[in-house]
Parts: sequence; C-alpha cells; structure tokens
Amino acid sequence: MTHAGEQPGWVGGEAVDYPNTSYVYATGSASESEVAKDRALANLAKIFELHVRETSTTTQDVQTHKAGGLESVQSSARIASKVNVHTSKMMNGARIAEQWQNPAELTHYALAVLDRAQASNSVRDEINRLDREIAFTMANAENRQDSLRKVADLQEAIVMQEQRNSLQKTLKILDLDGRGKPSSWNLAELKQQQMQSLQSLNMRGVVLVDSVGELDKIFHAAMSNAGFTHTSSDAGYTLSASMQTQDAMQKHGWYWLRGNLGVQLAAPDGSVIGNKSWPLKVSSQQVNQLHQRMLAEIDNLIETSGGGPIKRAA
Repeated sequence: MTHAGEQPGWVGGEAVDYPNTSYVYATGSASESEVAKDRALANLAKIFELHVRETSTTTQDVQTHKAGGLESVQSSARIASKVNVHTSKMMNGARIAEQWQNPAELTHYALAVLDRAQASNSVRDEINRLDREIAFTMANAENRQDSLRKVADLQEAIVMQEQRNSLQKTLKILDLDGRGKPSSWNLAELKQQQMQSLQSLNMRGVVLVDSVGELDKIFHAAMSNAGFTHTSSDAGYTLSASMQTQDAMQKHGWYWLRGNLGVQLAAPDGSVIGNKSWPLKVSSQQVNQLHQRMLAEIDNLIETSGGGPIKRAA
C-alpha cells in the first residue's frame, strides 16, 4: 500500500496495523523507492542476524524544497547503500507492506513485515530436522570402533549444532516468550568429545616434499593446534604434507612465486582416506624474500581456518 499526503505512524513510530504480537517489522528510507524497499528488507533481516551484504557507492542526491513560494534545488554528495539480502527460508515470507514519500523532502519510506507465526513454523521445522540429524549422527559416533570415523561424525554434529544455535537465536526473537526451543545437545560438550577422540588417535605427521623449507615446523604445530597428538609410530594413521613451488617469475619489477600445498591422510594399511590441496601465490620486490613469504602464507591459511586444512584432509 502506498500512502499519499500525511505521514503514516510507522515512519517514526509503531506500525499500528502490524502489531508486535503478530509481526516483526522494520523500515527503510532512501531517495529512491526501490532502494528504500531494499533497506527495509535488509533492516528486517539484520534483526535475525542473517547475512546482509552492503556495497556502498557514492551517489549524488538531488532534493527540491519549497519555502515562501520559492523552489530551490539542493544537491549533496552522500553514501548510498545498494543492499543485497541473502535470505533464509524463514525470510521468504517477508514483504513490503506499505510505502510513503515525503512530499517536501522527496524521501521514500518503506515498511517490511514478517508474520511471526509463519516464520516461527519455518524455523521450528528446520530445527526439528537438525535435531533428528544430530541424534542420528551421534548414535553413529557412539557405535564407531574406528576413532577417525568417530571424529568425522562429531565434526558433522558440531557443524549442525552451530547451525541449530543460530536458528535458536532467531526463534527466541520470533517467540514472544523469548524461549525458543532449547537443544538436547551442548556445543561445548560436542567439541570436547571430538578433542578427546582426536587425542586418542595414533597419528604420525610427515612432510614428503618441502620446496620452501621449514614446512615441518608449521605442519606439526598445525596438527597440535587441530587436536591431533603426533606420534613417531608407523602403526597408526599417517598425515602427510607436500609443498611444491614453481620457478619464481619477475613481472613489472616484482617477483612472483606460485605453489601448491597438499595434505593427505592414509590409513594404517597405507590406503588413502582423504586429501586436499590449496594453490598459493606470493610476491616481493626481493627474490630472496619469496620463500619466507610463502611460509607466512601457509601459516596464515592454517591459522585463519582454525586448522581447517589439517582437519579437512581427515
């Protein structure tokens, strides 16, 4: 609905036609109608901690004003946000319910609303699905004889529990009592179980190829940070790393070094269970700094992903 004339109450206050007991709502404003609607939806999404991506671009806003019978044009540079909202299934029910334009300032306003009951049902359905999946995965973990498979099960349960925790926050906002649906699983306890399983593994770490030097220090530190207990025994699993680089290249006064980091996990019988690789590249104006920068890049890859390269191979 587009209002004309007098400012509707929802622009600066409550949306009387969409009471808080039945709806969640948010407003947005801009010099253009479509941008105002995008902002209203983005502000609604932010309430639920969804992913909102804003790309800011500098634009020129032109506004006309009338005072004392004289019309003036005012131009001002400002930052406008083109908002891209990545919605979840729950946000599919969001809509622009009302719009209004201020006749004096030519500013557009939009009201985005979401039906609480509809959104709550969608979130509960997803939570129920995750609860069933977590219960099934944990049952598998408890029956595993293979410690490594148990680690993988627990990692899957952890990822799903993190998703569930996020949905629980959303549900607590939707539910007027703020309770949501408490979980049967505790994320910290799941992570503790996984850490214990990791520490019980007989895991040997080796570096097969190292064309940059000192890869073994980074690799063994990463294993430790990821929760693996390094052993020198040949009887257990073997986690191996390889770093191969190409010849350094010079272009426009800069030296470039490209390489590939590979991590592989082998079972006690030597069969490969999993492997992963990452392409890397660094640059420097001094050729003798390339290897050190490549080591820093490897360390950064492992650190920023929380030991991900090591765990993903497993």
